[in-house]
Amino acid sequence: MDMGQDKASRILDAAESLLVGFGYRKVTVDEVARRAGVGKGTVYLYWPSKQELFAAVLTREAADLVIEHLAALRADPAEVRLHRSMRRSYLNVMRRPLARALYTGDHQLLGELASTSKIGVRFAAGKVENTVRYLDVLHDHGLLADDPAADPALPYRLSAAVVGAFHLEGTPAVGELDLADKADALATTLRRAFEPATEPAPAALEAAAAELADLYEEWWGELTEILPDGSTGASG
Repeated sequence: MDMGQDKASRILDAAESLLVGFGYRKVTVDEVARRAGVGKGTVYLYWPSKQELFAAVLTREAADLVIEHLAALRADPAEVRLHRSMRRSYLNVMRRPLARALYTGDHQLLGELASTSKIGVRFAAGKVENTVRYLDVLHDHGLLADDPAADPALPYRLSAAVVGAFHLEGTPAVGELDLADKADALATTLRRAFEPATEPAPAALEAAAAELADLYEEWWGELTEILPDGSTGASG
């Protein structure tokens, strides 16, 4: 990483820390520059506005989540299964304050950032498009009980279950369940509602995992287009 890349990473690290600590509306570019140990003008060399700076912070967070999915898939093709993938995603997101805010629509932390910035719109659209492609791959390899082409409401049913798990956090409905218990409950719901009753063949898991690895690589590339080189993890 050269000096320019190091500065960009430090600026993003500082912006993320301040965003999580104080919320988008209260943080200024001056504060980010001081925290990063650079001049305010240096920040603007990379990002012309506060909104674009913090959009890059969200982009990096989203890209990191995609890379975590990809690494898990490469380590074990069985992670392609819907209930396992969503269980892992739930745990990853809930353990990361910024990702958690992005997934739950935390307006107190993000303000208008998630809904008005390019990354907010792009990330939401990307999740929808890639969910559809993900479900198609699962069905093609016998890992999904219903055919998405024959059931247009399938992505909605899935989103209702998954989004509900995120938004129930902090409500009486979760009782004394810890994070792992809630992740297990989500996995159980998804497995019973969306997956075939029979166990999949290893060959099907490997084939589906290979296709989805390409999908995650593509999505990672799209998310990181606006980031300075070297400011996020590499895909390979």
